Amino acid sequence: MKLNAIIFHTTRLAEIREFYEGILSLPLGTFKKDGTVRPDYDDTYVNYHLEGGLLCFESDPGRTDQGTVVLTVKNFDETRARLETRGVSIQGRGEFWLKIKDPEGRSVIIEPEHD
Repeated sequence: MKLNAIIFHTTRLAEIREFYEGILSLPLGTFKKDGTVRPDYDDTYVNYHLEGGLLCFESDPGRTDQGTVVLTVKNFDETRARLETRGVSIQGRGEFWLKIKDPEGRSVIIEPEHD
């Protein structure tokens, strides 16, 4: 079995995009339509294509899903420094992990990539 996607519903799509794209630098997904590669978002959703599947946020004015997102990064120390420089509050940390919160209070745990 292979994970395809995780979908969270959100009431604050613009803030979610600023956080995941602007602060965490996640890459926007793309898809092909009519022979043209297009970004995978609009006013109602955004998809981030990550190794192993999609992280999706769908706008829903009456619903915010909670959960925890765990991301593995190649440059852990650089990522931690970038977050601190951008004023992101570190909620917890260990030698090989740190936890932050997204704009809707979801936990985001960041760990280094292991060989």
